[in-house]
Amino acid sequence: MLERLRLGFVPFGLGRVCSRQVNLAAVDLNLLVALDALLREENVTVAGQRVGLSQPAMSHALARLRELLGDELLVRTGRRMHRTALGHQLMPTVRRLISDLEATLLSRRGFEPSTSQRRFRIAANDHAGAVMLPALFARLRSAAPGVQLDVLPQGDGLPLELATGELEGAIGTFLDVAPPLVDRVLFREGFACVIRRDHPIGRLTLRSYLELDHLVIASPGYGPGVVDFALEARGLARRVAMRVPHFLVAPAIVARTDLVLTLPRRVLAVATDRRLRVTKPPIPLSDFAVQLVWHRRSDSDAGATWLREQIIACARSL
Repeated sequence: MLERLRLGFVPFGLGRVCSRQVNLAAVDLNLLVALDALLREENVTVAGQRVGLSQPAMSHALARLRELLGDELLVRTGRRMHRTALGHQLMPTVRRLISDLEATLLSRRGFEPSTSQRRFRIAANDHAGAVMLPALFARLRSAAPGVQLDVLPQGDGLPLELATGELEGAIGTFLDVAPPLVDRVLFREGFACVIRRDHPIGRLTLRSYLELDHLVIASPGYGPGVVDFALEARGLARRVAMRVPHFLVAPAIVARTDLVLTLPRRVLAVATDRRLRVTKPPIPLSDFAVQLVWHRRSDSDAGATWLREQIIACARSL
């Protein structure tokens, strides 16, 4: 949609960040869309695919941008291209401009799920993904068969990605959600312990729990050491033998070792394995909230609002 629009000038402070004067009359929205894609992807071919341009057309757009701004914007290092200092400086501003235009135009048009071809982007860790995404995508496919959904990992840049419209939302556990971010609790999650079915330990008591080696999932959004905080409050500590970044690989490791794993209960509904024995943790552990987080600026975006409604409806059915 945006690729077909053209503006005579853009309210963009390019002149303040460039060493040369920029002719704003030469800047059209097509060029800003191309700049946005190039700075985000750092790859001419992939950037062209993002906005529907051929590789030669995107290379031509990059050449025009370099001439206009007096900067290389992307420089090749080895086999990859990387943003220049100016490229880094421009990227959040360009993304915000494009995102604001999209939100304004989409909110004026409204959103019709049955005919939409929109691509949504959310972030989620694999716990929230395993629990939520199968039902969510089935729901989206039924109501909006043309809609695309990209699910990205959560990273340190999440607040900026939400603010600039790079993401419509994020699903996970967030300890500090401050305005202008907004959060909604989707569901509360508890814990279970898992050992292999033929483990020689027998019944899992607190004593045996402390004697065993532990497998720990060190994943963004999981919560900062719920088990360790609970043990520390009693003057106790566990012995961690292995850490992995993903929830779904952990049960498979436990099934072939003597490790014990403490993980969210709902993961076990997805990662079922007959070689595993599930038991209650031998120490009380507080439940934690799984939330949907978005930026308040997207409240005016009818499509993003619809997507949030679908996520919330899926959470209710858990």
